[in-house]
Parts: sequence; structure tokens; C-alpha cells
Amino acid sequence: MTFKDLEFKPHKLGKGIQAELEINPQVFVSVIAGEGFYSTGKNGVRKSVKNPEDVSTFEVGIIDENLSEKDQQWEVMGFQSREDINVFLATFI
Repeated sequence: MTFKDLEFKPHKLGKGIQAELEINPQVFVSVIAGEGFYSTGKNGVRKSVKNPEDVSTFEVGIIDENLSEKDQQWEVMGFQSREDINVFLATFI
């Protein structure tokens, strides 16, 4: 799995895009960009985007839902390049 394999859709909470991936059973990765997210688009930092091709850095989050509910927490990394995301995803292959 690499960045090229991610399928982006409109983000449900804002003016942006999101790709979601289950990398292990009940372990999810979210790659997002847009208004209010730790990302950079052609219109600037944390600005609205509609197309991943218009984005240079993304916000990446991971959560392990195998943990108890009180221990579940999104770990977020901001301003990740496509190469950063490829390196991150490679750790799960």
C-alpha cells in the first residue's frame, strides 16, 4: 500500500478530503487535508481543498480500536508529505 492507492472522498466534517484505511484488524489510518487540518494546499496552510493533487502535505491519524475505549485515542501527525506517508504505511506491510 502506498499513497497512490489511497482513495480520497470529501471529508464529512469540513471543506477537505479524506482517505481511510484499515491497516490491521481494528487499526485505522486516516489521511486528510483541507480547512482546519494540519495540511498545506495550493491556497495555503489549513485552507479548503477538493483534490489531493492540489495538496503538498496532509494530516495523518491512526487509532487502535482493539484497545479499551478509554485508551483509544487518535495519534495525529501533521504536515506529512506523500513520501512521509509512504514510509509510514510501509511499516505495516
